[in-house]
Amino acid sequence: MARINLLPWRQEERERRNKEFLTLVVAVTLLTLLVAFASWSYFNNELDEQLDANALIEKENARLDTALTEIDSLEQRRDDIISRMQVIQDLQGRRPVPVRLWDDLAKAIPPALYLNNLKREGDILTLTGLADNPNIVSSLIRNLDDSKWMGDSAVSNIQQNISAYESAPALNNTVAAGEQPRPVYPEDSYVQFVVTTKVKSETVTPDDASTGLGGEL
Repeated sequence: MARINLLPWRQEERERRNKEFLTLVVAVTLLTLLVAFASWSYFNNELDEQLDANALIEKENARLDTALTEIDSLEQRRDDIISRMQVIQDLQGRRPVPVRLWDDLAKAIPPALYLNNLKREGDILTLTGLADNPNIVSSLIRNLDDSKWMGDSAVSNIQQNISAYESAPALNNTVAAGEQPRPVYPEDSYVQFVVTTKVKSETVTPDDASTGLGGEL
């Protein structure tokens, strides 16, 4: 005999499907919320790390700015020290020049010649004096040019018949009573000359440094 189900099975099937749908919706919602929370947590953590990194970068930039300022100050101090050292080296390089000039000048003066004036203007030395004859003046020129500190020497003026010792003029060229006539000196026949020479260098050469002149005057 056939069995006939008279229960409202369609209603039961509809309710079962509705429950399954609701369960699926709740599960999807929960899963979506979980994914959203995980994503928010991840990006929030990344944001915090980036903010920390930015703060660290700003701190390092500030430290580097301070270091750069100190470096600029140190570089300025270094430049000042180098400038002072250069000035000191230039001064020390010029210290032996007067010593060597006087030494070489004394050696350059030949016998039968003496100076009565010496003047320096820049690198030019002007020597004025008396000499026995023009050949002595030529010897002076050669000796000056042989010096390591002087050169380009030349005679700018020379005069003969210069009396080294002038006496007071007497009337009618006579000698006053009781006065001895002036003796004749060898210098009466000397020639008067003016010689110029040029200072070659204002720095210390290696030979001069080895002699110790660079450290003392």
